[in-house]
Amino acid sequence: MSPSEPLPVPSEALGAPARNLGAGDLVFANRLITLELVLPNVTHEINNALQVIGGLGEILATKPGISDDVAQKLQRIHGQSVRCSGLLRELLAYARRDEASPVTDVPRSLDRALNLRRYHLARGRITVHVEPVSEGAHLAKMDSQHFEQVVVNLLMNAEQALAGRPEPVIRLAYGRDGSDLVLRVIDNGPGIDPTREEEYFAPFMTTRAGAVGLGLTASRALAQVAGGSLRFSTPSTVELRVPAK
Repeated sequence: MSPSEPLPVPSEALGAPARNLGAGDLVFANRLITLELVLPNVTHEINNALQVIGGLGEILATKPGISDDVAQKLQRIHGQSVRCSGLLRELLAYARRDEASPVTDVPRSLDRALNLRRYHLARGRITVHVEPVSEGAHLAKMDSQHFEQVVVNLLMNAEQALAGRPEPVIRLAYGRDGSDLVLRVIDNGPGIDPTREEEYFAPFMTTRAGAVGLGLTASRALAQVAGGSLRFSTPSTVELRVPAK
């Protein structure tokens, strides 16, 4: 499938819209599309600046006569610039449509998705546990970008559910189950109303101000494109099931 081809999304993955879009929703969606177009150039310019900052910091740290305290601070500047450059690469890879792989290395993709949300998770004081529940290779027959997008969407939903909760925790448990690769995203929030489960997958369904409400809809559609499924297995657990490699 080329980047310009539409995804063969099953109609049952979308369902009826939960609400009508307002002008603010359309403006926000257009802003996201524009961001995708400008992100590569902005990322390139920021990365160039970080390379200069980090390189100069490393050079200055080796200058004779520099105190140990100053040298340590300069090394820290270098280290932080390298870390930021790595995050920018992850962000750019996530935004691109032409670097996906038809097979997902699940542990690696989980790391990439968590890197994109690390600041928000830390800000919310959310503890994340990644738990492989079976041994052996953990490969999924799913486009790697699509897998990472699903994980990011599920993390954001969990973060929202945990807002203001004491000792918030997210668990990412994954492993083989027969011919499937299963990922469960579990949080210790209040959970959903099980009788309204399908409503949460409806397009434009949101309980968060400023959100469009397509995260779960898109995630289920991507799972079904890969021949899998996405559902709530408990009120606080979302289960992604896709064919294993």
